[in-house]
Amino acid sequence: MRGICRPVKRQLMGIPFVRMIATVGSLTGVLTMTGCARSSVAASISGTESISGAELFEACVPCHGAAGEGSTAVGAPAIAGLPAWYVSAQLERFQKGIRGQHADDVEGLKMQAMSRQLRSETERRAVAKHVASLPHVTTTAAIGGGDAAAGRKAYLLCASCHGVTGNGFEAGSVPPLAGMDDWYIAAQIRKFKNGVRGTMPGDAFGPVMRSVAAPLSAENVNQVAAYVHALSGERGTLR
Repeated sequence: MRGICRPVKRQLMGIPFVRMIATVGSLTGVLTMTGCARSSVAASISGTESISGAELFEACVPCHGAAGEGSTAVGAPAIAGLPAWYVSAQLERFQKGIRGQHADDVEGLKMQAMSRQLRSETERRAVAKHVASLPHVTTTAAIGGGDAAAGRKAYLLCASCHGVTGNGFEAGSVPPLAGMDDWYIAAQIRKFKNGVRGTMPGDAFGPVMRSVAAPLSAENVNQVAAYVHALSGERGTLR
């Protein structure tokens, strides 16, 4: 609990006490019920012993699935096949409170608690490498009425950083987007628009994302999400 309560306490200052209890209580319940905790194998290993990424990933399975296919029910995106550098970087951002710090970011708060079970950079890189080794999962569109063709124009705002093909840019720490869950992309854009993401100290990229997300209407958000989901990173065309 200390890993959850310490970062949440600062963010919850000034909000109703009942809301604070509901937020923290719901996260604790979810983590307990889903078994999202360091596996018994991992927990039994001392600091001088190594543990494989696959063993560490067992704690991620209840939400992200054994194949990394994700789950809309718990707000966990498909992560199979994502680049190891990106997965490791996001885990580090969660650990440091740069991401998943806002009281309204329920999924982020959950991830922050989960990320802090990793005890070293070596473990973080190991689980990231395992995620990258999983075969990419193609998910079905979840947003009704998302017009991928219309989203092409709105995506031009994103292409200058994420690339026309949506492959991202490792040297610039810009994540890949092509083929990601449309519901997840839409949710993240809304979080940036509403200040739920991108406002924490040390988040160099947050203000950029917030400025890009700001002019997008609700319709634009769904269109961009649909376009990104349908985009094939390898060909730079719609699937």
